[in-house]
Amino acid sequence: MKVSGTYELPTNSATAYQLLTDPDVLIRTMPGLKSLQAIDDNTYSAELEVGIKMVKGRYKGTVKLFDAVEGEQFRLSMDGQGPLGFVQQEMLIKLEQVADNRTNVICEGEATVGGVIAGIGQRMMSGVASLLMGQFFSAMKKEAS
Repeated sequence: MKVSGTYELPTNSATAYQLLTDPDVLIRTMPGLKSLQAIDDNTYSAELEVGIKMVKGRYKGTVKLFDAVEGEQFRLSMDGQGPLGFVQQEMLIKLEQVADNRTNVICEGEATVGGVIAGIGQRMMSGVASLLMGQFFSAMKKEAS
């Protein structure tokens, strides 16, 4: 399943990069993210509680940051397991500064789901992913202001 979107943050690309890679900021802005603990410099264990009816539950997994170019881009590899199945995702995050205090965040990735949640269907899962991304970037805009 493809996951993509472009979101605008009211800050420069260097600050956007710092916000998007700071575990404390991510816990405040990511819907349902309960913990993000460093395993090493670029790998974290994560716990996420999703309250959306069709994928409701507590998911545990890992998040790895790589191919990072500060202020420009980074890649994320995420995997998680929960009561309704698993998800694996790779995502490229590109930062495009379009003005002094305006940066477009371009997200492009691919996700694989299995278990009961795979039976929900790609259209429904795409909707859930879009909803969560929208909530995240709405909170991130406030953080950047």
